[in-house]
Amino acid sequence: MTPETKFYLSFNKILISLALILFICALSTTSKADLISLSGAETANNIAEIDIQKNLLNIRFEISASDAKLFWPEIEDTPDIYRLAQSAKIQKSFDFQVLSGNKSIKPKLISIRVAQRKPRVSPFAGQTDPRTGIKMSDFPADKKILLTQLKYPIGGLSDLQLKPPIGSDKLASVTIGFTSRHGQTPISGFHYLSQPEPLIIDWKDPWNTHFKNTDISRHNRYPLMSFLYVEPRQIRHEILVRTKDLLEWTNHPFDAWQPLTPESKAFLHHTVRSYLNNKNPTSIDQSPSQPNSIETVFLRANNSGYSQISENDTIEMGSVMIGYREKFSIDALPQSVTVDWNIFTDTINSIPTLIQDPTGPFPTHVIPSFPDIQWHNYLYDYRPPNSDPLVIETPSLAVPMAILFSFLIITIIVLTLSTKHSLLGRKGSTIIYTAIIISAGALYLNLPEEYRVNLPGTAKKRDLGQVTEQLLLKVAAAFKEPLPINLELKLKNLITKEGFESTYSNLAQIYRPQTTSGGLGSISTITNLKVEYSSQINLNGNKGFRLITSWQAVVEDRSWGHFEQRPQETRANIAIIQSDNHWKISGFTPLSVR
Repeated sequence: MTPETKFYLSFNKILISLALILFICALSTTSKADLISLSGAETANNIAEIDIQKNLLNIRFEISASDAKLFWPEIEDTPDIYRLAQSAKIQKSFDFQVLSGNKSIKPKLISIRVAQRKPRVSPFAGQTDPRTGIKMSDFPADKKILLTQLKYPIGGLSDLQLKPPIGSDKLASVTIGFTSRHGQTPISGFHYLSQPEPLIIDWKDPWNTHFKNTDISRHNRYPLMSFLYVEPRQIRHEILVRTKDLLEWTNHPFDAWQPLTPESKAFLHHTVRSYLNNKNPTSIDQSPSQPNSIETVFLRANNSGYSQISENDTIEMGSVMIGYREKFSIDALPQSVTVDWNIFTDTINSIPTLIQDPTGPFPTHVIPSFPDIQWHNYLYDYRPPNSDPLVIETPSLAVPMAILFSFLIITIIVLTLSTKHSLLGRKGSTIIYTAIIISAGALYLNLPEEYRVNLPGTAKKRDLGQVTEQLLLKVAAAFKEPLPINLELKLKNLITKEGFESTYSNLAQIYRPQTTSGGLGSISTITNLKVEYSSQINLNGNKGFRLITSWQAVVEDRSWGHFEQRPQETRANIAIIQSDNHWKISGFTPLSVR
């Protein structure tokens, strides 16, 4: 193979990889979109929510009236869903089996009743699949279902099989979408139960409970992960670790079913910081760097990523993930960042990592023979967020210089020709006109293209909308600053001294909202800004305007390998003034945030 051929094949591989990454990013524009189920199983006619708790397997079925006969073969044949519910209650057989070996486990019926379908989110419901061009299933039209709840005693059993109603082709004769968890740990997201599926239960550690079919296992199954975020003003290195591994590394006992209490939280906070501090040194532009701050949070896995465990949540230690975060402040994007990874064990010797910079994510991994997480700056046309003061542009009219100059020359010639008693002869006039034209040509080449004439008057509503949108975008850029002192300096360019604290506090509610993963989100875009009301004001001798405006924005958060996006619609009372030749916000009061 020639060098040219090798280069061509390598280049093609790079292009394909980039295309896949861009495709994944394109799909991740929806709320909490680091993983979106593409199976469409959450829109199935029948839904099974499978939950393992202590010695029981609990299944909550949402069964469509049209499919009732496939679950209860002897059920009454009627379109009346309430009569179906009464008939189902007296049936002795239910055509869904939980098997242990060849033995079917008899369930304990809890209830059968008519209920409403549980609301669920499916961003692609009814949409066309971009991979195949096939329209995906929409949510069922029937909103009333037969809510059937069953309990299967499975104490001590580790190998089970979930068997749906089976047709002659050995596949499920009815469409069932299912999701599952053991304790508070997800086993799977939404998938179709299209055949008998073996389930392996680890009673000592719910993290290890799984389906043999790897296609229906949860995506976030790694016990240890690392994430490097390179942002305009900050470098973040984040580590996700299980409580089990942390306690084993530090020679402490681990009980997966021990509840997470305030006391155990305090112990874990101290233990993870002591163990991980300086464990993975970070270099920025080849210089060793110390973090400005260290944070720890407690997270739980879910079907879309990770969410923060609240103070009131009840959760067992085996389902708890600890997030450890180091933050490094920077003035501008560096040329390189390197993290030396030093956490390997006999059982964990390949660590998934993700590097995120302003252009997008890059998944990779570290192994003992290559233990460095490395980022290099290949951004050639990157522009950092701009929070500079907003200069006032005085309304003006642009007049092309060619028109003004032509008018002046014509005026001179006309005045000259109209002079009745010229002392010059024809020859003298020709010389003068020639000199005027040559001088005028030379002068014209050195003049600007246009001449701007300032216009009097008050700013129009459209202009006020543009000014407000630019101010709000610059405020969004200022809130990218991680250090409070830098953030305050940036905001003083955009907010007046009078009422600064209250305006800053109200803006923070909009620009730094809490996200599900325990971080603070940021505003990425502002669209559809409308000025509903405007009136002119005067503040300390400065001309200004009081506005009621509404706009739409996108709140983003990238943390713990999780990309969360959600739309936000804001309506606010804003006062803007002209101060020192700049536009500034002198008051901000949110009226509604949705």
